[in-house]
Amino acid sequence: MSPWARTILIIFSFLLAVFFLISLLMLASTDILTGMITLILDLAQKQPVKTIAVVAGLVGFLITVITLIVAVMAGRLRKTRIRTNEIGHIEIGVEAIENIALNAAKISQSGVKTAKARVSPAKGGKLSVRMIIQAFSDVEIPMMMARVQERVKKDVEKYTGIEVDKVEVRVSRVETVAPRVER
Repeated sequence: MSPWARTILIIFSFLLAVFFLISLLMLASTDILTGMITLILDLAQKQPVKTIAVVAGLVGFLITVITLIVAVMAGRLRKTRIRTNEIGHIEIGVEAIENIALNAAKISQSGVKTAKARVSPAKGGKLSVRMIIQAFSDVEIPMMMARVQERVKKDVEKYTGIEVDKVEVRVSRVETVAPRVER
């Protein structure tokens, strides 16, 4: 999410918190409630102040709608990544890109037991891939992570044609390799 979108969300959240705090105080105390009602009635009777209040209310409503749209759209990639060539459009689903990353991690022959992938947008139309891996205990984790990063970046770029900005790999758990005893 971009810094300006975060700033808008922070300001909006703060204003919403203040609004609900004042609402709770008005419910808790009748003196505060009557004071707010008289303040609103005084503002409504003065035309310049009334105009300013209406404009501020409209601006607040627009900021609310924009904040909602930004929050919904910025959190995750849209369902597909669209590429265009001379013949037409090519749509690659986010799930397909994540599956390519998962397959690349598993076939990298680096000791990955299980993996989860999450794809998000990066600057310049590139992708950012985040991998959460459970590894076997008999592998060198830094070397394994580097191998997985290289393979995921190479495979996603090869199979989708979309450039990968970065691949983050996090090892969440190390599983012990139990010896098999045959009878």
